[in-house]
Amino acid sequence: MLEPGDDASPCLNGLIVVARFEYLRDKHGVDAVRRVLEALPPEERARLAGVDSAASYPFATVMVLDRTIAAVLPELGEEVYERLGETAARLHSRWIGEHRTLVSPHAFLSILAEEHRRLHSFGRASYRRVGFNEGEISYRDYPEIDPTYCRSGRAFLRASIELLQGPGVVVEETQCQSRGDAACVYAIKWPVEREGPGPL
Repeated sequence: MLEPGDDASPCLNGLIVVARFEYLRDKHGVDAVRRVLEALPPEERARLAGVDSAASYPFATVMVLDRTIAAVLPELGEEVYERLGETAARLHSRWIGEHRTLVSPHAFLSILAEEHRRLHSFGRASYRRVGFNEGEISYRDYPEIDPTYCRSGRAFLRASIELLQGPGVVVEETQCQSRGDAACVYAIKWPVEREGPGPL
C-alpha cells in the first residue's frame, strides 16, 4: 500500500511520474525533458530529479508537472493529458506481456480497482460489471482533485482496455469529483469481438 508523504500529503506512485518523462523522451526528445525540468518551480524540479518508479510523489507535484508539460508543448493543447494517460497505460500493462489475449477487461478492471492503493496513497476504487462488454469503475474520497488528472485517467482506462481488446473502446466520465459529485465514475464499453491487442 502506498503511504502518504511525510507531511501527510496525498501521493502517487513513481510509475505515474516515470510515464510522464517516458512520454516526453520517446515522443518529443531529450530536449523536451530538459525544457520541462527548467520550466518547473525550483522546489518541484529538485523533487523530480532522478525519478524512481518505486518512490512516491505528492499529487500536487504531479499536477504541476502535467501543467508544465502542457505549457512547454502548447501545440498539443488539452490532448497532452490524454497522451500522458496512454503512456501510463502502456507502462502499467507491461506486466501482462504476451498474455494480454488471455486477460478479460472485467478481470483487468477488477484488479485495477483492488490495486488502487498501490498507486495512490489516498481514496478508494471499486469496479462493477454492467454487461457482457461494459463496466463501471469509481474513484472516491480524493482529498485533492484536478480535472486534468481525470482527463489523463480517462485516457489511461481507454488505452488499457485497447491493449487487451483492440480499438473501439469508449470511456465516458459520467460523474466527477471536480464537478462536485461524490465520485469520479467512468463507464467503459468495448467491442464484443476482440480485434487483437494494441502495441505495448
